[in-house]
Order: sequence, then C-alpha cells, then structure tokens
Amino acid sequence: MSKQIFICGCEKDGKIEKESVQKLIETLEEKNIGFTYIEDMCGTILKNPDDLESLYTAEDAVVFGCQARAMQHLVDNTGRRNEELATEYLHIDDEKEELISSLESGTGEPLKIKYSDDWKPWYPVIDYERCNGCRKCLNFCLFSVYSVEDDGSVVVSASANCKDMCPACARVCPQNAIIFPKHAESPIDGGEGDGSENEKTDILEQIQNDDVYSVLSARRKNFQVSLLKKDQLQMAEEERRACCSGADKVEEKKEEKCDCDCNCKEEPEASCDCKDGDSNSCCC
Repeated sequence: MSKQIFICGCEKDGKIEKESVQKLIETLEEKNIGFTYIEDMCGTILKNPDDLESLYTAEDAVVFGCQARAMQHLVDNTGRRNEELATEYLHIDDEKEELISSLESGTGEPLKIKYSDDWKPWYPVIDYERCNGCRKCLNFCLFSVYSVEDDGSVVVSASANCKDMCPACARVCPQNAIIFPKHAESPIDGGEGDGSENEKTDILEQIQNDDVYSVLSARRKNFQVSLLKKDQLQMAEEERRACCSGADKVEEKKEEKCDCDCNCKEEPEASCDCKDGDSNSCCC
C-alpha cells in the first residue's frame, strides 16, 4: 500500500509523549518506510504554511499526532487540502501495527519540517461540522481572535491575539465546536466526549423501533440543547478575567514610569536628586 506518512511531534508544547513519537519513528525506520516529521504542525500551519505543501497535495496520507479531530480541522480550515484526497488522522498512541505492516518499504528517506519561531502556537480551531453559528465565541472573546465573514460564518482571523493557555471561548461553545489542540483536557483538545447522549444511540435502530417522524423531531430538539456543562461558564469567565488582569498589570507598570529627568534608574533612591531630603520617597 502506497501511503505518505506524516508525524507531528508537537515539540513546542510537549502535548505528545516523546517516547511515543520516537517509538513510531524507530518502527518506520526499521521497516525502511519513508515519512515526514513535522516538529509542530500548529505553528507551521500559521507561520510557514508553504512548508506543508507535501501534506496538502498527498494523494493518500496518514497523519500521526495529537487528537485526530484536532488535526483534521486544523488542516481542513487552511482550505489547501483537497477534500477528495484520502487523509487519515490517528493519535500517536492509537493501535497502528496492522496499518504499518501494510505499508510499502523502501519508500524514501525521512524528511523533517522544522518550526523555529519563538511564538507558542496556542489558538482555537473551529470544527465546522459541529458549529451552529451561534457566535458565542465571537461575543465572549475580548481579544478580537474571531471575526465574521461576508457569508455570516465565524472564523479565527487573529490567532496571535489569543492569550496563552486561555480556552475560555471553548467552554462557552454549546456544541463543543472550538478546539485548542494543545489543551490538556478533552473535548477541548479535540478528543471524544461531547456530552451528547443523542450520539450514543444508533439512529437506524431508533427508526426501526419508533415512528420516524417522532425520532427526527426528538433529534431536532436535542440538537438545540446546549452541551455546555453548568460549571463551564464560570470557569470560562474566570479564565477570561485572569487574562484581562494580566494585561491590566502590564499597562499599570507602563503608567508608573515618571517623566522627570531624575537618575532613579541608574542611582540608588537615597542618592537621587528627586528625593525629598526629609522624606523616604522619591518621584518614581
């Protein structure tokens, strides 16, 4: 079977265990199977997207990395991967022995796509298969990460504005459509577990046992039910408040600087000219 293998090491964050990555690499090398190692796909997609051209154009690709749903929508949202091309996304720890045994050996030397930017790629990815266009993410975020396209769809337009380790917008999403690939918890990281009991029951079985119109009506009602847990909104508000507090402290420090020509920065306060002789304070 001729497939192109890609491995994301998530090196900028350590979301993936290095041992798991190394084990997969060693297995492929032992079998003389070519692959492309991507140091950090989240970062490369934003900072150096052209470096991933081989992934966008691969006719039959398998991508190993973090959560499959996260990787899929990360790539799909670039608009550069042809939907007609076959792409399989697998977690680095998923069972893969059968797949690897079916791959052709002698398929080329290993390649590496480096990510050398200092910026930590923390930002949201929208799962448009779940998004219902409610715009709660847009309205909740204070940092202009999101915007609205002409067709009314919400997009992530300013990824770098996102505050490091703040997943607040994902917590207020009623459909769990916001993914932070580098987050530690599911379903925020794109993992399974969206809280919808509706998906746990096979629709065909329901239709066979009940009236089809009743089943479809129930499913429509269930779709409108928010999947947001009661405590998630409070957590989101606390995370957003923490981010704002951090920004305020930076502004306060800037405002504390004085405008005089004193030498407090270079000399101890005791010897500074701006200090009042009878006082223990200085202008700064």
